[in-house]
Amino acid sequence: MSGLRPCAFLALFIFGFYSTVICQQRSVFHGEVEAGSILSSESVTPFWLRTNQYGIVPNQAPAGLFQAAFWKSYAQPDSTHTQKFSWGFTLNPVLTYDRNDKLKVLLPEAQLKIRFKAIELYIGRRREVIGLGDTTLSSGFYAVSGNSLPIPKLQIGTVGYAPLHFTKDFLAVNAGFAHGWFNVPYLQDVRLHQKYLYLRFGKPASSFKFYAGVNHQVQWAGHADYLKQRPDIADANGYFPSDWSFYKYVVFSYTPKDWGNVAGYTDFDSYRVGNSVGSIDFGAEFTTAGHKFMAYYQHAYEDVSGIVFLNMPDGLWGLSCAFTPEQPAAFRVTRLNVEFLTTKNQTAPTFNIPGSSYQGGDNYYNHSQYTEGWSYFGRTIGTPFIAPGQDFDKKFPLPNEQYFPNNRVNMWYVGLQAVYRKSTFLVRTSYSKNYGTFRDPSTSTDYPSQFSGLISAQIPISRWSNMALVTKLSVDNGDLYSNAVGGYIGLRMSW
Repeated sequence: MSGLRPCAFLALFIFGFYSTVICQQRSVFHGEVEAGSILSSESVTPFWLRTNQYGIVPNQAPAGLFQAAFWKSYAQPDSTHTQKFSWGFTLNPVLTYDRNDKLKVLLPEAQLKIRFKAIELYIGRRREVIGLGDTTLSSGFYAVSGNSLPIPKLQIGTVGYAPLHFTKDFLAVNAGFAHGWFNVPYLQDVRLHQKYLYLRFGKPASSFKFYAGVNHQVQWAGHADYLKQRPDIADANGYFPSDWSFYKYVVFSYTPKDWGNVAGYTDFDSYRVGNSVGSIDFGAEFTTAGHKFMAYYQHAYEDVSGIVFLNMPDGLWGLSCAFTPEQPAAFRVTRLNVEFLTTKNQTAPTFNIPGSSYQGGDNYYNHSQYTEGWSYFGRTIGTPFIAPGQDFDKKFPLPNEQYFPNNRVNMWYVGLQAVYRKSTFLVRTSYSKNYGTFRDPSTSTDYPSQFSGLISAQIPISRWSNMALVTKLSVDNGDLYSNAVGGYIGLRMSW
Protein backbone atom coordinates (compact mmCIF):
# COMPACT_ATOMS: atom_id res chain seq x y z
CA MET A 1 0.00 0.00 0.00
CA SER A 2 3.01 2.31 0.40
CA GLY A 3 2.99 2.87 -3.37
CA LEU A 4 -0.61 4.15 -3.25
CA ARG A 5 -0.33 6.74 -0.47
CA PRO A 6 1.63 9.31 -2.48
CA CYS A 7 -0.89 8.93 -5.30
CA ALA A 8 -3.72 10.04 -3.02
CA PHE A 9 -1.70 13.12 -2.06
CA LEU A 10 -0.85 13.83 -5.68
CA ALA A 11 -4.49 13.46 -6.72
CA LEU A 12 -5.48 16.15 -4.20
CA PHE A 13 -2.67 18.33 -5.47
CA ILE A 14 -3.77 17.97 -9.07
CA PHE A 15 -7.34 19.06 -8.29
CA GLY A 16 -6.11 22.00 -6.22
CA PHE A 17 -3.69 23.06 -8.91
CA TYR A 18 -6.37 22.80 -11.58
CA SER A 19 -8.72 25.06 -9.68
CA THR A 20 -6.10 27.83 -9.59
CA VAL A 21 -5.37 27.75 -13.33
CA ILE A 22 -8.79 27.11 -14.83
CA CYS A 23 -9.34 30.84 -15.13
CA GLN A 24 -6.29 31.10 -17.38
CA GLN A 25 -7.70 29.02 -20.25
CA ARG A 26 -7.52 32.00 -22.58
CA SER A 27 -3.75 32.28 -22.06
CA VAL A 28 -1.34 31.61 -24.93
CA PHE A 29 0.34 29.13 -22.61
CA HIS A 30 -0.78 25.53 -22.31
CA GLY A 31 -0.58 22.96 -19.58
CA GLU A 32 -1.25 19.38 -18.61
CA VAL A 33 -1.17 17.47 -15.35
CA GLU A 34 -1.48 13.76 -14.68
CA ALA A 35 -1.39 11.56 -11.60
CA GLY A 36 -1.64 7.80 -11.37
CA SER A 37 -0.52 4.51 -9.85
CA ILE A 38 1.28 1.44 -11.17
CA LEU A 39 0.48 -2.03 -9.82
CA SER A 40 1.99 -5.36 -10.81
CA SER A 41 1.70 -9.02 -9.92
CA GLU A 42 5.48 -8.97 -9.34
CA SER A 43 7.78 -6.39 -7.76
CA VAL A 44 8.81 -5.08 -11.19
CA THR A 45 7.02 -2.88 -13.71
CA PRO A 46 6.23 -4.78 -16.95
CA PHE A 47 8.30 -3.91 -20.02
CA TRP A 48 5.83 -1.87 -22.06
CA LEU A 49 4.65 0.19 -19.06
CA ARG A 50 8.16 1.61 -18.55
CA THR A 51 9.63 1.47 -22.08
CA ASN A 52 10.10 4.59 -24.23
CA GLN A 53 8.74 6.80 -21.44
CA TYR A 54 11.81 9.07 -21.26
CA GLY A 55 13.07 7.36 -18.12
CA ILE A 56 10.29 8.55 -15.81
CA VAL A 57 8.48 5.28 -14.99
CA PRO A 58 10.06 3.37 -12.07
CA ASN A 59 11.30 -0.17 -12.70
CA GLN A 60 9.85 -1.22 -9.35
CA ALA A 61 6.17 -1.71 -8.58
CA PRO A 62 3.92 -0.62 -6.95
CA ALA A 63 4.69 3.00 -7.72
CA GLY A 64 3.08 6.41 -7.90
CA LEU A 65 3.58 8.94 -10.67
CA PHE A 66 2.76 12.62 -10.99
CA GLN A 67 3.75 14.78 -13.91
CA ALA A 68 2.97 18.27 -15.12
CA ALA A 69 3.82 20.04 -18.35
CA PHE A 70 3.67 23.72 -19.18
CA TRP A 71 4.60 25.00 -22.60
CA LYS A 72 4.40 27.76 -25.15
CA SER A 73 4.59 26.66 -28.79
CA TYR A 74 5.95 28.70 -31.66
CA ALA A 75 3.48 31.25 -33.00
CA GLN A 76 1.93 30.25 -36.30
CA PRO A 77 1.79 32.80 -39.13
CA ASP A 78 -1.71 34.00 -39.97
CA SER A 79 -3.17 35.06 -43.31
CA THR A 80 -2.09 38.69 -42.98
CA HIS A 81 1.60 38.48 -42.10
CA THR A 82 4.60 36.20 -41.89
CA GLN A 83 5.89 35.42 -38.42
CA LYS A 84 9.68 35.34 -38.84
CA PHE A 85 10.63 35.29 -35.16
CA SER A 86 9.03 33.23 -32.43
CA TRP A 87 9.97 31.70 -29.12
CA GLY A 88 8.73 28.97 -26.84
CA PHE A 89 9.51 26.89 -23.80
CA THR A 90 8.58 23.63 -22.10
CA LEU A 91 8.77 22.67 -18.44
CA ASN A 92 7.92 19.09 -17.44
CA PRO A 93 8.52 18.23 -13.76
CA VAL A 94 7.85 14.64 -12.68
CA LEU A 95 7.55 13.08 -9.21
CA THR A 96 7.73 9.33 -8.74
CA TYR A 97 7.50 7.15 -5.68
CA ASP A 98 8.39 3.49 -5.17
CA ARG A 99 9.55 1.44 -2.20
CA ASN A 100 13.19 1.31 -3.35
CA ASP A 101 13.94 4.87 -4.43
CA LYS A 102 11.19 6.50 -2.35
CA LEU A 103 10.39 9.98 -3.70
CA LYS A 104 12.29 11.11 -6.78
CA VAL A 105 12.06 14.38 -8.67
CA LEU A 106 12.86 14.22 -12.40
CA LEU A 107 12.93 16.80 -15.16
CA PRO A 108 12.62 14.98 -18.50
CA GLU A 109 11.92 18.20 -20.36
CA ALA A 110 13.01 21.76 -19.65
CA GLN A 111 13.86 23.79 -22.71
CA LEU A 112 13.93 27.34 -24.01
CA LYS A 113 13.78 27.77 -27.78
CA ILE A 114 13.84 30.54 -30.37
CA ARG A 115 13.03 30.34 -34.06
CA PHE A 116 13.91 32.52 -37.04
CA LYS A 117 12.04 31.35 -40.12
CA ALA A 118 12.95 27.63 -40.43
CA ILE A 119 15.98 27.73 -38.10
CA GLU A 120 15.81 27.24 -34.35
CA LEU A 121 18.18 27.34 -31.40
CA TYR A 122 17.31 25.62 -28.14
CA ILE A 123 18.97 24.80 -24.86
CA GLY A 124 17.90 22.27 -22.24
CA ARG A 125 16.26 18.86 -22.25
CA ARG A 126 13.75 17.95 -24.95
CA ARG A 127 11.62 14.85 -25.41
CA GLU A 128 12.66 13.65 -28.85
CA VAL A 129 13.67 10.67 -30.94
CA ILE A 130 16.36 10.68 -33.62
CA GLY A 131 15.83 8.75 -36.82
CA LEU A 132 13.44 8.11 -39.68
CA GLY A 133 10.25 6.18 -39.02
CA ASP A 134 6.95 6.11 -37.18
CA THR A 135 7.46 8.40 -34.18
CA THR A 136 3.99 7.55 -32.80
CA LEU A 137 3.98 3.75 -32.77
CA SER A 138 7.60 2.61 -33.20
CA SER A 139 9.06 -0.01 -30.88
CA GLY A 140 11.98 2.38 -30.45
CA PHE A 141 14.40 3.96 -32.92
CA TYR A 142 17.87 2.44 -33.06
CA ALA A 143 20.02 5.42 -32.04
CA VAL A 144 17.79 7.58 -29.80
CA SER A 145 14.41 6.11 -28.90
CA GLY A 146 13.06 8.16 -26.00
CA ASN A 147 13.68 5.30 -23.58
CA SER A 148 15.99 7.25 -21.24
CA LEU A 149 15.94 10.71 -19.75
CA PRO A 150 16.82 13.25 -22.46
CA ILE A 151 20.39 14.54 -22.34
CA PRO A 152 20.66 18.33 -21.79
CA LYS A 153 22.18 20.05 -24.80
CA LEU A 154 22.50 23.17 -26.90
CA GLN A 155 21.32 22.63 -30.48
CA ILE A 156 20.93 24.59 -33.66
CA GLY A 157 18.90 23.11 -36.50
CA THR A 158 15.82 23.27 -38.65
CA VAL A 159 12.23 23.13 -37.44
CA GLY A 160 11.31 19.86 -39.12
CA TYR A 161 11.84 19.67 -42.88
CA ALA A 162 12.70 23.02 -44.44
CA PRO A 163 11.96 23.15 -48.21
CA LEU A 164 14.67 24.57 -50.45
CA HIS A 165 12.80 27.06 -52.59
CA PHE A 166 15.41 27.09 -55.38
CA THR A 167 14.39 23.45 -56.02
CA LYS A 168 10.73 24.56 -56.15
CA ASP A 169 10.31 22.77 -52.78
CA PHE A 170 11.16 19.38 -54.30
CA LEU A 171 14.07 19.00 -51.85
CA ALA A 172 13.74 19.65 -48.11
CA VAL A 173 16.35 19.45 -45.34
CA ASN A 174 16.00 18.42 -41.70
CA ALA A 175 19.29 18.97 -39.85
CA GLY A 176 20.69 19.56 -36.39
CA PHE A 177 24.05 20.06 -34.65
CA ALA A 178 24.32 19.79 -30.87
CA HIS A 179 26.65 19.78 -27.90
CA GLY A 180 25.40 18.01 -24.79
CA TRP A 181 26.40 17.44 -21.17
CA PHE A 182 26.50 13.68 -20.61
CA ASN A 183 27.20 13.64 -16.88
CA VAL A 184 26.45 10.25 -15.32
CA PRO A 185 27.08 8.95 -11.79
CA TYR A 186 30.05 6.73 -12.67
CA LEU A 187 31.92 9.36 -14.76
CA GLN A 188 32.21 13.13 -14.55
CA ASP A 189 32.32 15.79 -17.28
CA VAL A 190 31.36 13.45 -20.12
CA ARG A 191 30.19 15.30 -23.23
CA LEU A 192 27.82 14.45 -26.04
CA HIS A 193 28.37 15.38 -29.67
CA GLN A 194 25.33 14.91 -31.89
CA LYS A 195 24.43 15.77 -35.47
CA TYR A 196 21.93 14.60 -38.06
CA LEU A 197 21.06 15.38 -41.67
CA TYR A 198 17.95 14.13 -43.49
CA LEU A 199 16.76 14.89 -47.02
CA ARG A 200 13.22 14.64 -48.35
CA PHE A 201 12.74 14.25 -52.09
CA GLY A 202 9.27 15.26 -53.21
CA LYS A 203 7.09 18.32 -52.79
CA PRO A 204 5.01 18.56 -49.60
CA ALA A 205 1.79 17.75 -51.50
CA SER A 206 3.32 14.94 -53.60
CA SER A 207 1.79 11.49 -53.26
CA PHE A 208 5.26 9.89 -53.22
CA LYS A 209 8.30 11.02 -51.22
CA PHE A 210 11.69 9.47 -50.61
CA TYR A 211 13.81 10.10 -47.52
CA ALA A 212 17.48 9.50 -46.73
CA GLY A 213 19.71 10.63 -43.90
CA VAL A 214 22.20 9.87 -41.17
CA ASN A 215 22.61 10.61 -37.47
CA HIS A 216 25.80 10.45 -35.41
CA GLN A 217 26.20 10.53 -31.62
CA VAL A 218 29.50 10.45 -29.69
CA GLN A 219 30.21 10.13 -25.98
CA TRP A 220 33.59 11.74 -25.35
CA ALA A 221 35.80 13.26 -22.65
CA GLY A 222 35.25 12.61 -18.93
CA HIS A 223 37.21 11.43 -15.92
CA ALA A 224 36.90 9.29 -12.79
CA ASP A 225 39.20 8.20 -9.95
CA TYR A 226 38.88 4.49 -10.79
CA LEU A 227 40.32 5.17 -14.24
CA LYS A 228 43.69 6.00 -12.66
CA GLN A 229 44.12 2.23 -12.34
CA ARG A 230 43.36 1.70 -16.04
CA PRO A 231 46.28 3.10 -18.10
CA ASP A 232 45.08 1.00 -21.04
CA ILE A 233 41.97 3.16 -21.51
CA ALA A 234 42.75 6.48 -19.73
CA ASP A 235 45.74 8.63 -18.87
CA ALA A 236 47.57 8.55 -15.54
CA ASN A 237 45.16 11.08 -14.01
CA GLY A 238 42.07 9.09 -14.98
CA TYR A 239 41.07 11.30 -17.93
CA PHE A 240 39.84 10.41 -21.38
CA PRO A 241 40.92 12.82 -24.15
CA SER A 242 39.10 15.95 -23.02
CA ASP A 243 40.94 18.92 -24.49
CA TRP A 244 38.89 20.83 -27.04
CA SER A 245 41.69 20.29 -29.55
CA PHE A 246 40.25 16.77 -29.90
CA TYR A 247 36.83 18.09 -30.92
CA LYS A 248 37.56 17.98 -34.65
CA TYR A 249 38.41 14.26 -34.33
CA VAL A 250 35.07 13.72 -32.58
CA VAL A 251 33.01 15.67 -35.13
CA PHE A 252 34.64 14.17 -38.22
CA SER A 253 35.32 10.77 -36.62
CA TYR A 254 38.88 10.35 -37.80
CA THR A 255 42.36 10.08 -36.32
CA PRO A 256 45.53 11.67 -37.73
CA LYS A 257 48.39 9.60 -39.06
CA ASP A 258 50.77 11.19 -36.52
CA TRP A 259 48.41 10.35 -33.63
CA GLY A 260 51.37 9.23 -31.53
CA ASN A 261 52.59 12.85 -31.38
CA VAL A 262 49.30 14.14 -29.97
CA ALA A 263 49.37 14.61 -26.20
CA GLY A 264 46.54 13.37 -24.00
CA TYR A 265 45.55 10.17 -25.78
CA THR A 266 45.96 6.46 -25.02
CA ASP A 267 46.51 3.54 -27.37
CA PHE A 268 42.80 2.77 -27.06
CA ASP A 269 42.01 6.13 -28.70
CA SER A 270 44.17 5.38 -31.73
CA TYR A 271 41.09 3.99 -33.52
CA ARG A 272 38.51 6.68 -32.68
CA VAL A 273 37.96 9.21 -29.89
CA GLY A 274 34.96 8.33 -27.76
CA ASN A 275 31.99 6.02 -28.27
CA SER A 276 30.11 6.49 -31.55
CA VAL A 277 26.55 5.28 -32.18
CA GLY A 278 24.30 6.08 -35.11
CA SER A 279 22.11 4.96 -37.96
CA ILE A 280 21.89 5.54 -41.71
CA ASP A 281 18.21 5.76 -42.61
CA PHE A 282 16.08 5.35 -45.71
CA GLY A 283 12.34 5.72 -46.18
CA ALA A 284 9.65 5.86 -48.85
CA GLU A 285 6.21 7.39 -48.27
CA PHE A 286 3.12 6.94 -50.42
CA THR A 287 -0.24 8.66 -49.96
CA THR A 288 -3.48 7.54 -51.62
CA ALA A 289 -7.12 8.35 -50.83
CA GLY A 290 -5.98 10.05 -47.65
CA HIS A 291 -4.15 6.93 -46.39
CA LYS A 292 -0.40 7.24 -45.80
CA PHE A 293 2.06 4.34 -46.04
CA MET A 294 5.73 4.54 -45.12
CA ALA A 295 8.46 1.89 -45.35
CA TYR A 296 11.74 2.62 -43.60
CA TYR A 297 15.07 1.13 -42.61
CA GLN A 298 17.42 2.37 -39.89
CA HIS A 299 20.82 0.82 -40.56
CA ALA A 300 22.88 0.42 -37.37
CA TYR A 301 26.54 1.43 -37.27
CA GLU A 302 29.22 1.97 -34.64
CA ASP A 303 32.36 2.04 -36.82
CA VAL A 304 33.51 2.17 -40.42
CA SER A 305 32.40 -1.40 -41.15
CA GLY A 306 28.83 -0.39 -40.36
CA ILE A 307 29.09 2.77 -42.45
CA VAL A 308 30.01 0.67 -45.51
CA PHE A 309 27.16 -1.77 -44.70
CA LEU A 310 29.30 -4.83 -43.92
CA ASN A 311 26.93 -5.59 -41.04
CA MET A 312 23.81 -5.94 -43.19
CA PRO A 313 20.97 -6.52 -42.44
CA ASP A 314 21.41 -5.14 -38.91
CA GLY A 315 19.00 -2.40 -37.95
CA LEU A 316 15.32 -1.58 -37.66
CA TRP A 317 12.96 -2.36 -40.56
CA GLY A 318 9.45 -0.91 -40.47
CA LEU A 319 6.16 -0.38 -42.28
CA SER A 320 3.76 2.27 -41.02
CA CYS A 321 0.17 2.84 -42.18
CA ALA A 322 -1.98 5.84 -41.23
CA PHE A 323 -5.64 5.52 -42.22
CA THR A 324 -8.23 8.18 -42.96
CA PRO A 325 -11.69 6.63 -43.34
CA GLU A 326 -13.92 7.77 -46.20
CA GLN A 327 -16.96 7.79 -43.91
CA PRO A 328 -16.97 8.65 -40.19
CA ALA A 329 -17.36 5.58 -38.00
CA ALA A 330 -17.74 5.01 -34.26
CA PHE A 331 -14.80 2.61 -34.30
CA ARG A 332 -11.87 2.95 -36.66
CA VAL A 333 -8.22 1.93 -36.81
CA THR A 334 -6.14 5.06 -37.35
CA ARG A 335 -2.60 3.68 -37.47
CA LEU A 336 -0.76 0.36 -37.83
CA ASN A 337 2.97 -0.22 -37.46
CA VAL A 338 4.96 -3.42 -38.08
CA GLU A 339 8.69 -3.61 -37.33
CA PHE A 340 11.55 -6.09 -37.37
CA LEU A 341 14.79 -5.46 -35.49
CA THR A 342 17.90 -7.56 -36.04
CA THR A 343 21.34 -6.97 -34.51
CA LYS A 344 22.89 -10.41 -35.01
CA ASN A 345 25.45 -9.74 -37.76
CA GLN A 346 27.75 -7.13 -36.18
CA THR A 347 30.15 -7.48 -39.18
CA ALA A 348 32.11 -10.39 -37.64
CA PRO A 349 32.44 -12.29 -34.35
CA THR A 350 35.83 -10.67 -33.59
CA PHE A 351 37.23 -7.15 -33.86
CA ASN A 352 40.10 -8.10 -36.16
CA ILE A 353 38.94 -9.66 -39.42
CA PRO A 354 41.71 -11.64 -41.16
CA GLY A 355 42.47 -10.22 -44.61
CA SER A 356 40.21 -7.19 -44.15
CA SER A 357 40.99 -3.53 -43.55
CA TYR A 358 37.75 -3.19 -41.57
CA GLN A 359 36.98 -4.12 -37.97
CA GLY A 360 34.20 -6.39 -36.78
CA GLY A 361 32.81 -7.38 -33.41
CA ASP A 362 30.67 -4.23 -33.32
CA ASN A 363 29.31 -5.28 -29.90
CA TYR A 364 26.44 -2.78 -30.08
CA TYR A 365 26.06 -0.24 -27.25
CA ASN A 366 28.95 -1.73 -25.21
CA HIS A 367 32.23 0.17 -24.88
CA SER A 368 35.45 -0.53 -23.02
CA GLN A 369 36.05 3.06 -21.89
CA TYR A 370 32.48 4.03 -21.10
CA THR A 371 31.66 0.92 -19.13
CA GLU A 372 27.91 1.60 -19.06
CA GLY A 373 27.96 2.11 -22.80
CA TRP A 374 25.09 3.72 -24.67
CA SER A 375 22.97 4.30 -21.57
CA TYR A 376 21.97 7.30 -19.48
CA PHE A 377 21.17 6.94 -15.78
CA GLY A 378 20.65 3.20 -16.17
CA ARG A 379 18.35 3.30 -19.22
CA THR A 380 19.22 2.41 -22.81
CA ILE A 381 19.28 5.52 -25.01
CA GLY A 382 18.58 3.57 -28.21
CA THR A 383 16.31 0.61 -28.89
CA PRO A 384 15.01 -0.81 -25.59
CA PHE A 385 15.45 -4.35 -26.92
CA ILE A 386 19.17 -4.07 -26.19
CA ALA A 387 18.75 -3.71 -22.44
CA PRO A 388 21.17 -3.41 -19.49
CA GLY A 389 21.80 -6.67 -17.68
CA GLN A 390 20.36 -5.20 -14.48
CA ASP A 391 16.90 -5.19 -16.09
CA PHE A 392 16.80 -8.95 -16.64
CA ASP A 393 15.25 -11.49 -14.35
CA LYS A 394 17.58 -13.82 -12.46
CA LYS A 395 16.34 -16.76 -14.52
CA PHE A 396 18.03 -15.31 -17.61
CA PRO A 397 21.67 -16.53 -17.74
CA LEU A 398 24.19 -13.67 -17.79
CA PRO A 399 27.50 -15.26 -18.87
CA ASN A 400 29.47 -11.98 -18.94
CA GLU A 401 29.89 -8.71 -17.10
CA GLN A 402 29.27 -6.39 -20.03
CA TYR A 403 26.70 -3.71 -19.33
CA PHE A 404 24.66 -4.95 -22.30
CA PRO A 405 25.04 -8.74 -22.14
CA ASN A 406 22.42 -9.40 -24.83
CA ASN A 407 22.96 -7.27 -27.93
CA ARG A 408 22.35 -9.93 -30.59
CA VAL A 409 18.57 -9.89 -30.99
CA ASN A 410 15.82 -10.69 -33.47
CA MET A 411 12.59 -8.86 -32.57
CA TRP A 412 9.16 -8.70 -34.22
CA TYR A 413 6.73 -5.93 -33.27
CA VAL A 414 3.16 -4.87 -34.07
CA GLY A 415 1.60 -1.61 -32.88
CA LEU A 416 -1.97 -0.43 -33.46
CA GLN A 417 -3.87 2.75 -32.70
CA ALA A 418 -7.67 2.96 -32.83
CA VAL A 419 -10.48 5.34 -31.94
CA TYR A 420 -13.91 4.50 -30.56
CA ARG A 421 -16.15 7.55 -30.37
CA LYS A 422 -13.93 10.00 -28.47
CA SER A 423 -11.68 7.41 -26.80
CA THR A 424 -8.22 6.49 -28.10
CA PHE A 425 -6.78 2.99 -27.79
CA LEU A 426 -3.22 1.76 -28.27
CA VAL A 427 -1.85 -1.78 -28.60
CA ARG A 428 1.84 -2.79 -28.57
CA THR A 429 3.11 -6.36 -28.89
CA SER A 430 6.69 -7.61 -29.25
CA TYR A 431 8.36 -11.00 -29.47
CA SER A 432 12.13 -11.49 -29.42
CA LYS A 433 14.76 -14.22 -29.67
CA ASN A 434 17.94 -13.41 -27.75
CA TYR A 435 21.43 -14.66 -28.51
CA GLY A 436 23.69 -12.92 -25.96
CA THR A 437 26.88 -11.41 -27.41
CA PHE A 438 29.54 -12.81 -29.73
CA ARG A 439 32.01 -12.88 -26.87
CA ASP A 440 29.58 -14.65 -24.55
CA PRO A 441 26.75 -16.22 -26.57
CA SER A 442 23.62 -17.61 -25.02
CA THR A 443 24.25 -21.13 -23.73
CA SER A 444 20.67 -22.22 -24.41
CA THR A 445 20.20 -24.27 -27.58
CA ASP A 446 16.63 -22.96 -27.89
CA TYR A 447 17.69 -19.32 -27.26
CA PRO A 448 15.73 -17.29 -24.73
CA SER A 449 12.52 -15.73 -26.04
CA GLN A 450 10.36 -12.93 -24.69
CA PHE A 451 6.80 -11.75 -25.34
CA SER A 452 5.57 -8.41 -24.03
CA GLY A 453 2.26 -6.70 -24.69
CA LEU A 454 0.32 -3.59 -23.81
CA ILE A 455 -3.19 -2.23 -24.32
CA SER A 456 -3.98 1.30 -23.20
CA ALA A 457 -6.90 3.69 -23.42
CA GLN A 458 -7.47 7.40 -22.97
CA ILE A 459 -11.15 7.96 -22.21
CA PRO A 460 -12.59 11.50 -21.94
CA ILE A 461 -14.75 12.17 -18.90
CA SER A 462 -17.90 13.79 -20.24
CA ARG A 463 -18.60 15.83 -17.13
CA TRP A 464 -15.26 17.64 -17.45
CA SER A 465 -14.35 18.31 -21.07
CA ASN A 466 -10.64 18.70 -20.39
CA MET A 467 -10.22 15.61 -18.20
CA ALA A 468 -9.48 12.03 -19.27
CA LEU A 469 -9.08 8.66 -17.62
CA VAL A 470 -5.82 6.94 -18.64
CA THR A 471 -5.63 3.16 -18.25
CA LYS A 472 -2.93 0.66 -19.29
CA LEU A 473 -2.63 -3.11 -18.98
CA SER A 474 0.67 -4.86 -19.72
CA VAL A 475 1.97 -8.42 -19.63
CA ASP A 476 5.45 -10.03 -19.76
CA ASN A 477 5.94 -13.71 -20.49
CA GLY A 478 9.25 -15.30 -21.38
CA ASP A 479 12.86 -15.79 -20.39
CA LEU A 480 14.22 -12.23 -20.04
CA TYR A 481 11.87 -10.59 -17.55
CA SER A 482 9.75 -11.72 -14.64
CA ASN A 483 6.44 -13.14 -15.81
CA ALA A 484 4.10 -10.39 -14.69
CA VAL A 485 0.80 -8.66 -15.31
CA GLY A 486 0.66 -5.00 -14.43
CA GLY A 487 -1.39 -1.90 -14.96
CA TYR A 488 -1.55 1.85 -14.68
CA ILE A 489 -4.55 4.03 -13.90
CA GLY A 490 -4.50 7.79 -13.76
CA LEU A 491 -6.26 11.08 -14.43
CA ARG A 492 -5.06 13.64 -16.98
CA MET A 493 -6.16 17.26 -17.28
CA SER A 494 -5.18 19.70 -20.00
CA TRP A 495 -5.92 23.30 -20.85
